[in-house]
Amino acid sequence: MKWLFQATVEQSLAGQTRYVLSQLLESLASLSHPSPPYELEDQSEIALSGAAWENLRRGRTRMRAKIPKASVARGMAPDEWLQPLFSQAIAAYFDSEPVLDPAQSKSPPEIHQYHLGQALFMDSKFEAQRFRRDMAMMARNDDTDHLSLQYFVRGSNKVVNGSAEYLEQPGNIFAVNLAYKIEALSEDSEVLLLVLPRELVRREIPQLTDALGGIFAQDSASAQIFSHHMVALKHCLARATASETSSITQGTLGLLGALVQGGDITASAAQQATLRTMCSFIDRHLRDPGLGVESLCSQFRCSRATLYRLFKPLGGVREHIQRRRLMACFKAIALQAHRRIFDVAMDYGFVSPSHFSNLFRDYFGMTPREAREAGNQPPQVVTRIELVPAPSSVMAPAKDDAELMWEWGRTLAKTGTIPTE
Repeated sequence: MKWLFQATVEQSLAGQTRYVLSQLLESLASLSHPSPPYELEDQSEIALSGAAWENLRRGRTRMRAKIPKASVARGMAPDEWLQPLFSQAIAAYFDSEPVLDPAQSKSPPEIHQYHLGQALFMDSKFEAQRFRRDMAMMARNDDTDHLSLQYFVRGSNKVVNGSAEYLEQPGNIFAVNLAYKIEALSEDSEVLLLVLPRELVRREIPQLTDALGGIFAQDSASAQIFSHHMVALKHCLARATASETSSITQGTLGLLGALVQGGDITASAAQQATLRTMCSFIDRHLRDPGLGVESLCSQFRCSRATLYRLFKPLGGVREHIQRRRLMACFKAIALQAHRRIFDVAMDYGFVSPSHFSNLFRDYFGMTPREAREAGNQPPQVVTRIELVPAPSSVMAPAKDDAELMWEWGRTLAKTGTIPTE
């Protein structure tokens, strides 16, 4: 009897092992030969009622739906139209133009973009380009002040971003901060980008809120690890499902936060949580004239030394508060044309018109009045690319995808869902 029982158990375990292996092989086969979006198994294999089958079909459809993707690439439109379409695709972030005459182009630009719900991932190739984001553009697009993390697979880009100048090149991850002015000149390049809305950065990785330039030491282990992660995203997102977007985004942010913070992970997690809470408190109390070192120490029951240490990655607590107040003033001045400029400044604790004007000009590169004039300009409408005299099937998909990428950039800060239309 004992032998019979043992044999039965062994047979059962062997059956379970075969089942697990079969499921694993099936999963690997599906990755090697991914099925198209919304593909369902043969309905005849399972005997279900009409209602039950419909519920199952909907569930599988949701599970198998691919991550929304938009592209501008060769074969989607005539080559001479790919540069204008590329410029439209990234128009939420920059004005762009090629260095060479498009007629001399040997390889038109290409861009693929995935919407991850709370972030955007892009894979792009382009010949030498000029990129620009000036204060007038920022005033008209104040909801696109995202942080763009960029990895140059090849090529380079000379960037002036706010007060910082840096050279983007392989071997590091670079933070291009859209809350600041940008002038950039690139050579022929291939770039992977992860675009994060400012609120998400401030909540999850506050150390990068005001980041400009390289975020790791050049060619360091941390830089290499996250660079490899960006390459993995490029290769895997095409076959990932929409149901995986949250875990992909959170996993990416978790890896990035750990690498940026460095040191003891347990201690850094607690420090990050405290810093996030403090930054949120600061943003809610920017109009409070008493906001400062003393009030923060009192509110969070910490010493000055602890406070200074927490805000060191952000340039200092007083500097961070001043930057946040200046940014709030900029938005209010640009959008609230009916209010006197200095009345807005006083709302945020500035008591001297000349001192405020000097700080504003040093920080933004323009006077408060110039910001007001920029905000009063009519909203910029991205030029809709007219169809060339060719069958719509040749041009329309690329045109629609370029406009969709532009719209994704404009609405990223406002949505926690994945817009597909």
